[in-house]
Amino acid sequence: MDMAGVAEIAEAVAALVGGSQSGERSLAMRSPVELIAEARIKGYEGEACGECGNFTLVRNGTCLKCETCGGTSGCS
Repeated sequence: MDMAGVAEIAEAVAALVGGSQSGERSLAMRSPVELIAEARIKGYEGEACGECGNFTLVRNGTCLKCETCGGTSGCS
């Protein structure tokens, strides 16, 4: 990733962290960079859940857990 891309992500993260709840824009109005930055802040790994198909898997120890349905990546 070039420096311009890094700067764009940094600005998006700053806007997300510093933004007010009432002034947030809808998902349709947000740039892909803002959405990616928010996903990284939330800890999403970028893999689809095997149970529900959502891309909301986060680290849970050595496994992945879906924040949407609670499914895991096969760990006990």
